[in-house]
Amino acid sequence: MPHTPFTIHHSPFTLPASVFLLFLAITISRGQGIYEFKKGLAVAQCHRYGREAIVTDKLAYLLYKGNLNKPQADGKLFTDDQGNDLVWKNIEVDSTGRFRGETLMNGYIYLTYDAGRSQKAVLNISGNSMFYFNGEPHGGDIYGDGWMYTPVKLKKGANELLIRCTNFSRFQGVKVRLTFPEKPVLITAEDATLPHIVVGRSGEELLGAVVVINTSEKLLTGLSFTTTLNGKIKTTPVANIGPATIRKTRFDFDPAGISAKGEHACRIQLKQNGKVLDEKELTITAVNPEEHHSYTFISDIDGSVQYFSVAPNSKMLEEQPALFLSVHGAGVQAIGQARAYKPKNWGILVAPTNRRPRGFNWEDWGRIDALEVLEHAKKKFNPDPGRIYLTGHSMGGHGTWYIGASYPDKWA
Repeated sequence: MPHTPFTIHHSPFTLPASVFLLFLAITISRGQGIYEFKKGLAVAQCHRYGREAIVTDKLAYLLYKGNLNKPQADGKLFTDDQGNDLVWKNIEVDSTGRFRGETLMNGYIYLTYDAGRSQKAVLNISGNSMFYFNGEPHGGDIYGDGWMYTPVKLKKGANELLIRCTNFSRFQGVKVRLTFPEKPVLITAEDATLPHIVVGRSGEELLGAVVVINTSEKLLTGLSFTTTLNGKIKTTPVANIGPATIRKTRFDFDPAGISAKGEHACRIQLKQNGKVLDEKELTITAVNPEEHHSYTFISDIDGSVQYFSVAPNSKMLEEQPALFLSVHGAGVQAIGQARAYKPKNWGILVAPTNRRPRGFNWEDWGRIDALEVLEHAKKKFNPDPGRIYLTGHSMGGHGTWYIGASYPDKWA
Protein backbone atom coordinates (compact mmCIF):
# COMPACT_ATOMS: atom_id res chain seq x y z
CA MET A 1 0.00 0.00 0.00
CA PRO A 2 1.50 3.39 -0.90
CA HIS A 3 2.25 5.76 1.94
CA THR A 4 -0.66 7.98 2.92
CA PRO A 5 -0.40 11.58 4.10
CA PHE A 6 -1.71 10.68 7.57
CA THR A 7 0.49 11.95 10.41
CA ILE A 8 0.16 12.45 14.13
CA HIS A 9 0.92 16.00 15.28
CA HIS A 10 3.67 15.94 17.88
CA SER A 11 3.63 18.67 20.48
CA PRO A 12 6.94 20.42 21.16
CA PHE A 13 7.33 18.85 24.53
CA THR A 14 9.24 15.56 24.97
CA LEU A 15 7.79 12.71 26.99
CA PRO A 16 9.85 11.44 29.92
CA ALA A 17 11.52 8.09 29.26
CA SER A 18 9.39 6.34 31.90
CA VAL A 19 6.17 7.51 30.23
CA PHE A 20 7.45 6.56 26.80
CA LEU A 21 8.22 3.06 28.05
CA LEU A 22 4.65 2.85 29.32
CA PHE A 23 3.52 3.32 25.74
CA LEU A 24 6.17 0.95 24.44
CA ALA A 25 5.45 -1.86 26.89
CA ILE A 26 6.60 -4.94 25.04
CA THR A 27 7.83 -8.36 26.01
CA ILE A 28 10.69 -9.87 24.05
CA SER A 29 10.68 -13.55 23.16
CA ARG A 30 14.26 -13.87 21.93
CA GLY A 31 13.94 -17.46 20.71
CA GLN A 32 11.05 -16.71 18.35
CA GLY A 33 11.74 -13.06 17.54
CA ILE A 34 8.30 -12.02 18.82
CA TYR A 35 7.40 -8.84 20.69
CA GLU A 36 4.08 -8.78 22.53
CA PHE A 37 2.59 -5.40 23.37
CA LYS A 38 1.57 -5.29 27.02
CA LYS A 39 0.67 -1.68 27.85
CA GLY A 40 -0.63 1.35 26.02
CA LEU A 41 -3.40 3.90 25.91
CA ALA A 42 -7.05 3.55 24.96
CA VAL A 43 -10.01 5.83 24.38
CA ALA A 44 -13.65 4.71 24.13
CA GLN A 45 -16.72 5.83 22.15
CA CYS A 46 -14.85 7.92 19.59
CA HIS A 47 -16.25 6.35 16.41
CA ARG A 48 -19.42 4.81 15.05
CA TYR A 49 -19.32 2.11 12.40
CA GLY A 50 -21.37 -1.03 11.78
CA ARG A 51 -24.81 -1.15 10.23
CA GLU A 52 -25.07 2.58 9.78
CA ALA A 53 -26.02 4.63 6.73
CA ILE A 54 -23.33 7.17 7.68
CA VAL A 55 -20.31 6.23 9.78
CA THR A 56 -18.40 8.72 11.91
CA ASP A 57 -14.81 8.58 13.14
CA LYS A 58 -13.39 11.88 14.35
CA LEU A 59 -10.02 10.33 15.26
CA ALA A 60 -9.59 9.17 11.66
CA TYR A 61 -10.65 12.63 10.48
CA LEU A 62 -8.09 14.34 12.75
CA LEU A 63 -5.44 11.91 11.55
CA TYR A 64 -6.30 12.58 7.92
CA LYS A 65 -6.17 16.34 8.44
CA GLY A 66 -2.84 16.10 10.28
CA ASN A 67 -4.38 17.52 13.46
CA LEU A 68 -4.21 14.49 15.77
CA ASN A 69 -2.09 15.32 18.81
CA LYS A 70 0.21 12.66 20.19
CA PRO A 71 -1.83 10.56 22.66
CA GLN A 72 -0.82 10.74 26.31
CA ALA A 73 -2.39 9.52 29.53
CA ASP A 74 -5.40 11.68 30.54
CA GLY A 75 -4.89 13.76 27.40
CA LYS A 76 -8.04 14.89 25.60
CA LEU A 77 -8.78 13.49 22.16
CA PHE A 78 -11.78 15.73 21.50
CA THR A 79 -15.09 16.90 23.00
CA ASP A 80 -18.12 15.00 21.70
CA ASP A 81 -21.49 16.44 20.65
CA GLN A 82 -22.81 16.07 24.22
CA GLY A 83 -19.98 18.12 25.64
CA ASN A 84 -18.07 15.15 27.08
CA ASP A 85 -14.28 15.14 26.90
CA LEU A 86 -12.93 11.89 25.48
CA VAL A 87 -9.55 11.20 27.08
CA TRP A 88 -6.83 8.58 26.69
CA LYS A 89 -6.53 6.10 29.57
CA ASN A 90 -3.75 3.67 30.48
CA ILE A 91 -4.51 0.07 29.56
CA GLU A 92 -2.72 -3.24 30.18
CA VAL A 93 -3.24 -6.77 28.89
CA ASP A 94 -4.81 -9.41 31.10
CA SER A 95 -3.43 -12.87 31.93
CA THR A 96 -4.27 -14.07 28.40
CA GLY A 97 -2.16 -11.34 26.82
CA ARG A 98 -5.18 -9.42 25.51
CA PHE A 99 -6.38 -5.87 25.99
CA ARG A 100 -9.99 -5.93 27.22
CA GLY A 101 -12.58 -3.78 28.94
CA GLU A 102 -15.07 -0.99 28.46
CA THR A 103 -12.28 1.38 27.39
CA LEU A 104 -12.15 -0.46 24.07
CA MET A 105 -15.85 -0.07 23.24
CA ASN A 106 -16.01 1.71 19.87
CA GLY A 107 -12.58 3.10 20.65
CA TYR A 108 -8.90 3.00 19.74
CA ILE A 109 -5.75 1.57 21.30
CA TYR A 110 -2.50 3.53 20.92
CA LEU A 111 0.83 1.68 21.06
CA THR A 112 4.38 2.56 20.11
CA TYR A 113 7.47 0.54 19.31
CA ASP A 114 10.96 2.07 19.37
CA ALA A 115 13.11 0.40 16.69
CA GLY A 116 16.88 0.59 16.82
CA ARG A 117 17.07 0.46 13.04
CA SER A 118 14.91 0.29 9.94
CA GLN A 119 13.78 -3.29 9.32
CA LYS A 120 10.99 -5.55 8.08
CA ALA A 121 8.51 -7.15 10.46
CA VAL A 122 5.11 -8.85 10.50
CA LEU A 123 2.30 -7.45 12.62
CA ASN A 124 -0.36 -9.82 13.96
CA ILE A 125 -3.41 -8.15 15.56
CA SER A 126 -6.63 -9.99 16.42
CA GLY A 127 -9.99 -8.66 17.60
CA ASN A 128 -9.80 -5.30 15.79
CA SER A 129 -11.63 -3.83 12.81
CA MET A 130 -8.58 -2.10 11.29
CA PHE A 131 -5.41 -0.27 12.28
CA TYR A 132 -3.05 2.51 11.25
CA PHE A 133 0.68 1.78 11.27
CA ASN A 134 2.69 4.98 11.06
CA GLY A 135 -0.37 6.54 9.47
CA GLU A 136 -0.99 3.83 6.86
CA PRO A 137 -4.39 2.06 7.07
CA HIS A 138 -4.58 -1.74 7.11
CA GLY A 139 -7.38 -4.29 7.41
CA GLY A 140 -8.28 -5.93 10.71
CA ASP A 141 -9.24 -9.30 12.17
CA ILE A 142 -12.63 -8.33 13.56
CA TYR A 143 -13.64 -11.77 14.86
CA GLY A 144 -10.31 -12.52 16.52
CA ASP A 145 -9.40 -15.55 14.42
CA GLY A 146 -5.68 -14.74 14.63
CA TRP A 147 -5.17 -15.27 10.89
CA MET A 148 -4.26 -11.73 9.84
CA TYR A 149 -0.55 -11.15 9.28
CA THR A 150 0.50 -7.76 7.90
CA PRO A 151 4.02 -7.06 6.62
CA VAL A 152 5.25 -3.67 7.87
CA LYS A 153 8.45 -1.68 7.58
CA LEU A 154 9.72 -0.31 10.86
CA LYS A 155 11.48 3.01 10.73
CA LYS A 156 14.34 3.80 13.09
CA GLY A 157 12.91 5.38 16.21
CA ALA A 158 9.28 5.55 17.30
CA ASN A 159 6.69 3.59 15.31
CA GLU A 160 3.04 4.31 16.12
CA LEU A 161 0.01 2.05 16.11
CA LEU A 162 -3.63 3.17 16.27
CA ILE A 163 -5.92 0.15 16.52
CA ARG A 164 -9.65 0.60 15.93
CA CYS A 165 -11.76 -1.56 18.26
CA THR A 166 -15.40 -2.65 18.14
CA ASN A 167 -18.12 -3.42 20.67
CA PHE A 168 -16.90 -7.03 20.66
CA SER A 169 -13.29 -6.05 21.36
CA ARG A 170 -14.05 -5.35 25.03
CA PHE A 171 -15.14 -9.01 25.48
CA GLN A 172 -12.99 -11.06 23.11
CA GLY A 173 -9.97 -8.83 23.59
CA VAL A 174 -7.30 -7.47 21.28
CA LYS A 175 -3.91 -9.17 21.02
CA VAL A 176 -0.96 -7.43 19.35
CA ARG A 177 2.31 -9.11 18.36
CA LEU A 178 5.23 -8.00 16.26
CA THR A 179 7.29 -10.80 14.66
CA PHE A 180 10.73 -10.59 13.08
CA PRO A 181 10.85 -13.49 10.60
CA GLU A 182 14.14 -15.09 9.62
CA LYS A 183 13.02 -15.32 5.99
CA PRO A 184 11.65 -12.52 3.79
CA VAL A 185 8.98 -14.81 2.28
CA LEU A 186 6.83 -17.11 4.42
CA ILE A 187 4.06 -19.67 4.12
CA THR A 188 1.46 -19.58 6.89
CA ALA A 189 -0.93 -22.50 7.21
CA GLU A 190 -3.21 -21.00 9.89
CA ASP A 191 -5.81 -19.95 7.31
CA ALA A 192 -5.36 -22.87 4.93
CA THR A 193 -8.30 -23.96 2.76
CA LEU A 194 -8.15 -27.74 2.44
CA PRO A 195 -10.40 -30.50 1.10
CA HIS A 196 -10.78 -33.98 2.50
CA ILE A 197 -9.50 -36.99 0.65
CA VAL A 198 -12.44 -39.34 0.19
CA VAL A 199 -11.18 -42.92 0.36
CA GLY A 200 -11.91 -44.76 -2.87
CA ARG A 201 -12.00 -41.54 -4.90
CA SER A 202 -8.29 -40.77 -4.92
CA GLY A 203 -8.34 -40.25 -8.69
CA GLU A 204 -10.04 -36.87 -8.22
CA GLU A 205 -7.92 -33.74 -8.67
CA LEU A 206 -7.59 -31.94 -5.35
CA LEU A 207 -6.48 -28.43 -4.56
CA GLY A 208 -6.04 -26.17 -1.57
CA ALA A 209 -4.76 -22.72 -0.69
CA VAL A 210 -2.35 -21.20 1.83
CA VAL A 211 -1.32 -17.64 2.60
CA VAL A 212 2.09 -16.41 1.44
CA ILE A 213 3.60 -13.41 3.25
CA ASN A 214 6.05 -11.28 1.30
CA THR A 215 7.86 -8.97 3.73
CA SER A 216 10.32 -7.80 1.07
CA GLU A 217 10.04 -4.71 -1.11
CA LYS A 218 10.32 -6.80 -4.28
CA LEU A 219 7.62 -8.15 -6.58
CA LEU A 220 7.89 -11.94 -6.42
CA THR A 221 7.76 -13.59 -9.85
CA GLY A 222 8.61 -17.03 -11.20
CA LEU A 223 6.91 -18.77 -8.28
CA SER A 224 5.57 -22.29 -7.93
CA PHE A 225 4.34 -24.68 -5.25
CA THR A 226 5.66 -28.24 -5.07
CA THR A 227 3.65 -30.67 -2.95
CA THR A 228 4.62 -34.15 -1.84
CA LEU A 229 1.97 -36.51 -0.46
CA ASN A 230 2.62 -40.20 0.01
CA GLY A 231 5.46 -40.00 -2.49
CA LYS A 232 3.35 -38.29 -5.15
CA ILE A 233 4.75 -34.94 -6.32
CA LYS A 234 2.73 -32.15 -7.90
CA THR A 235 3.83 -28.69 -9.09
CA THR A 236 1.53 -25.66 -9.39
CA PRO A 237 2.40 -22.26 -10.87
CA VAL A 238 1.87 -19.36 -8.43
CA ALA A 239 0.77 -15.86 -9.41
CA ASN A 240 3.03 -12.90 -8.71
CA ILE A 241 3.00 -11.60 -5.14
CA GLY A 242 3.40 -7.88 -4.57
CA PRO A 243 5.93 -6.28 -2.23
CA ALA A 244 4.97 -6.10 1.48
CA THR A 245 1.71 -7.97 0.88
CA ILE A 246 -0.02 -11.24 1.67
CA ARG A 247 -1.77 -13.43 -0.87
CA LYS A 248 -3.78 -16.61 -0.46
CA THR A 249 -2.58 -18.88 -3.22
CA ARG A 250 -3.67 -22.13 -4.81
CA PHE A 251 -1.71 -25.37 -4.75
CA ASP A 252 -2.57 -28.80 -6.20
CA PHE A 253 -1.76 -32.18 -4.67
CA ASP A 254 -2.05 -35.78 -5.80
CA PRO A 255 -4.03 -38.06 -3.43
CA ALA A 256 -3.34 -41.22 -5.44
CA GLY A 257 -2.20 -44.01 -3.18
CA ILE A 258 -4.10 -42.80 -0.10
CA SER A 259 -6.31 -45.78 0.64
CA ALA A 260 -6.83 -45.50 4.38
CA LYS A 261 -8.79 -43.16 6.59
CA GLY A 262 -6.66 -40.88 8.77
CA GLU A 263 -4.32 -37.92 8.72
CA HIS A 264 -1.59 -37.68 6.12
CA ALA A 265 1.39 -35.30 5.99
CA CYS A 266 1.69 -33.15 2.88
CA ARG A 267 4.94 -31.23 2.37
CA ILE A 268 4.49 -27.94 0.50
CA GLN A 269 7.41 -25.90 -0.84
CA LEU A 270 7.27 -22.40 -2.29
CA LYS A 271 9.93 -22.02 -4.97
CA GLN A 272 11.20 -19.12 -7.04
CA ASN A 273 12.86 -20.24 -10.25
CA GLY A 274 13.54 -23.58 -8.59
CA LYS A 275 14.96 -22.18 -5.33
CA VAL A 276 13.03 -23.01 -2.15
CA LEU A 277 11.88 -19.84 -0.36
CA ASP A 278 9.90 -21.55 2.41
CA GLU A 279 8.19 -24.85 3.19
CA LYS A 280 5.54 -26.17 5.52
CA GLU A 281 3.98 -29.51 6.43
CA LEU A 282 0.20 -29.61 6.15
CA THR A 283 -2.15 -32.29 7.46
CA ILE A 284 -4.62 -33.64 4.91
CA THR A 285 -7.41 -35.78 6.36
CA ALA A 286 -8.81 -38.80 4.55
CA VAL A 287 -12.37 -39.93 5.38
CA ASN A 288 -14.67 -42.70 4.31
CA PRO A 289 -17.37 -41.78 1.74
CA GLU A 290 -20.19 -41.99 4.29
CA GLU A 291 -18.54 -39.42 6.61
CA HIS A 292 -18.96 -35.65 6.50
CA HIS A 293 -16.33 -34.08 4.26
CA SER A 294 -15.34 -31.02 2.23
CA TYR A 295 -14.63 -30.23 -1.43
CA THR A 296 -12.61 -27.32 -2.80
CA PHE A 297 -13.15 -25.48 -6.08
CA ILE A 298 -12.00 -22.41 -8.01
CA SER A 299 -14.57 -19.65 -7.62
CA ASP A 300 -15.79 -17.87 -10.72
CA ILE A 301 -16.31 -14.79 -8.56
CA ASP A 302 -12.63 -13.94 -8.15
CA GLY A 303 -10.55 -17.00 -9.02
CA SER A 304 -9.90 -17.87 -5.36
CA VAL A 305 -10.00 -21.34 -3.80
CA GLN A 306 -13.22 -21.87 -1.86
CA TYR A 307 -14.86 -24.90 -0.29
CA PHE A 308 -18.17 -26.46 0.62
CA SER A 309 -19.00 -29.36 2.91
CA VAL A 310 -21.48 -32.21 2.69
CA ALA A 311 -23.42 -34.57 4.87
CA PRO A 312 -23.52 -37.46 2.38
CA ASN A 313 -26.39 -39.86 1.89
CA SER A 314 -26.30 -42.85 4.23
CA LYS A 315 -27.68 -45.38 1.74
CA MET A 316 -28.88 -43.84 -1.49
CA LEU A 317 -32.10 -45.50 -2.62
CA GLU A 318 -32.87 -43.18 -5.52
CA GLU A 319 -30.98 -42.22 -8.67
CA GLN A 320 -31.72 -38.50 -8.21
CA PRO A 321 -31.57 -37.63 -4.51
CA ALA A 322 -32.96 -34.56 -2.84
CA LEU A 323 -30.48 -31.78 -2.11
CA PHE A 324 -30.54 -29.53 0.96
CA LEU A 325 -28.52 -26.29 0.82
CA SER A 326 -27.85 -25.26 4.42
CA VAL A 327 -26.43 -21.81 5.21
CA HIS A 328 -24.54 -21.51 8.49
CA GLY A 329 -24.77 -19.15 11.43
CA ALA A 330 -22.29 -16.43 12.39
CA GLY A 331 -18.86 -17.80 13.24
CA VAL A 332 -19.60 -21.34 11.99
CA GLN A 333 -17.38 -23.11 9.47
CA ALA A 334 -19.10 -24.90 6.58
CA ILE A 335 -17.83 -28.29 7.79
CA GLY A 336 -19.32 -27.54 11.23
CA GLN A 337 -22.64 -26.74 9.59
CA ALA A 338 -22.63 -30.01 7.65
CA ARG A 339 -21.80 -31.97 10.79
CA ALA A 340 -24.89 -30.53 12.48
CA TYR A 341 -26.91 -32.94 10.32
CA LYS A 342 -27.04 -36.70 10.34
CA PRO A 343 -26.77 -38.30 6.88
CA LYS A 344 -30.14 -38.97 5.21
CA ASN A 345 -31.00 -41.91 2.99
CA TRP A 346 -33.00 -39.78 0.58
CA GLY A 347 -30.84 -36.71 0.08
CA ILE A 348 -27.50 -34.93 0.39
CA LEU A 349 -26.87 -31.83 2.48
CA VAL A 350 -24.48 -29.19 1.14
CA ALA A 351 -23.11 -26.28 3.21
CA PRO A 352 -21.38 -23.30 1.50
CA THR A 353 -18.86 -21.09 3.32
CA ASN A 354 -20.16 -17.51 2.86
CA ARG A 355 -16.42 -16.89 2.28
CA ARG A 356 -15.77 -16.88 6.04
CA PRO A 357 -17.29 -18.29 9.25
CA ARG A 358 -19.05 -14.94 9.51
CA GLY A 359 -18.72 -13.62 5.99
CA PHE A 360 -21.38 -11.42 4.46
CA ASN A 361 -24.63 -12.29 6.30
CA TRP A 362 -25.52 -14.32 3.18
CA GLU A 363 -25.91 -11.05 1.32
CA ASP A 364 -23.53 -9.59 -1.27
CA TRP A 365 -20.63 -12.02 -1.82
CA GLY A 366 -22.20 -14.53 0.60
CA ARG A 367 -25.33 -14.72 -1.53
CA ILE A 368 -23.27 -15.25 -4.69
CA ASP A 369 -21.15 -17.88 -2.91
CA ALA A 370 -24.28 -19.83 -1.90
CA LEU A 371 -25.61 -19.81 -5.45
CA GLU A 372 -22.21 -20.82 -6.87
CA VAL A 373 -21.99 -23.76 -4.47
CA LEU A 374 -25.54 -24.76 -5.41
CA GLU A 375 -24.49 -25.04 -9.06
CA HIS A 376 -21.40 -27.09 -8.15
CA ALA A 377 -23.52 -29.39 -6.02
CA LYS A 378 -26.09 -29.89 -8.78
CA LYS A 379 -23.36 -30.93 -11.21
CA LYS A 380 -21.66 -33.20 -8.71
CA PHE A 381 -24.67 -34.95 -7.18
CA ASN A 382 -27.33 -34.72 -9.93
CA PRO A 383 -30.25 -34.07 -7.56
CA ASP A 384 -33.93 -34.16 -8.41
CA PRO A 385 -34.58 -30.54 -9.58
CA GLY A 386 -38.00 -30.68 -7.93
CA ARG A 387 -36.52 -31.50 -4.51
CA ILE A 388 -33.89 -28.85 -3.86
CA TYR A 389 -34.42 -27.28 -0.44
CA LEU A 390 -32.99 -24.29 1.43
CA THR A 391 -32.46 -24.09 5.18
CA GLY A 392 -30.18 -22.45 7.73
CA HIS A 393 -29.44 -21.65 11.36
CA SER A 394 -29.25 -18.30 13.18
CA MET A 395 -27.58 -15.88 10.72
CA GLY A 396 -28.31 -18.63 8.21
CA GLY A 397 -31.97 -18.22 9.11
CA HIS A 398 -31.69 -14.66 7.85
CA GLY A 399 -29.85 -16.08 4.82
CA THR A 400 -32.66 -18.55 4.18
CA TRP A 401 -35.28 -15.79 4.11
CA TYR A 402 -33.07 -13.50 2.04
CA ILE A 403 -31.90 -16.02 -0.58
CA GLY A 404 -35.24 -17.82 -0.61
CA ALA A 405 -37.21 -14.64 -1.23
CA SER A 406 -34.70 -13.40 -3.79
CA TYR A 407 -34.69 -16.64 -5.82
CA PRO A 408 -37.98 -18.42 -5.06
CA ASP A 409 -37.84 -20.46 -8.28
CA LYS A 410 -34.77 -22.40 -7.12
CA TRP A 411 -36.28 -24.09 -4.08
CA ALA A 412 -38.90 -26.69 -3.32
